[in-house]
This record gives sequence, structure tokens and C-alpha cells, in this order.
Amino acid sequence: MKFLNRFIEIMLRIEELLVCLVTIANNNQLSEVKENRLATYQLNYLDKQEVMQLLKISDRQLYNLRKKANLPCKTIKGKLYFKLSDIERICHRC
Repeated sequence: MKFLNRFIEIMLRIEELLVCLVTIANNNQLSEVKENRLATYQLNYLDKQEVMQLLKISDRQLYNLRKKANLPCKTIKGKLYFKLSDIERICHRC
């Protein structure tokens, strides 16, 4: 009986370890997906500082562009991001 109880304990511990390994493997896959998504995002979007440097404008001028020229932006964690194609559209009009 002791042997059977000990065997069950070992099997439960092995199951716990396998669950941990599967979780680690899934987290690594998620990290790769997030990194790929971030790389794609960085190719298609510019942050506020990059836009100001590219257009050689001030923070206030960018604000006015956002309001008057209807320049859409996204706020992610308190930081503004602008779609590259929208910036190109604005540049062609200037």
C-alpha cells in the first residue's frame, strides 16, 4: 500500500512538472508572437517624437495637425502613435 501511495505521489509530481513545461513552452510561443507583432507595428507606425522630427515641427504644430487636418493617432500606454501612411498623406498635402 505504501508503494502504491508513493507511486501516485510521484505520478502527480510528474504531471505538475509537465504542466509547468507546457506553460513555459506556451509563454515562449506567445513571446515570439508579441515580438513579431511589435516589429510589424514599428514598421507601420511612428511615435510622436519621430513624427515631430520627420516633419520638423513642434509639439503644438503636431497637435494642430491632429485637430485641423484630422490626423488620426492611437494612444498606447499613454504614448501617441501615428500611422505611417497617414503621415505620408499629410506630407503630400503640405
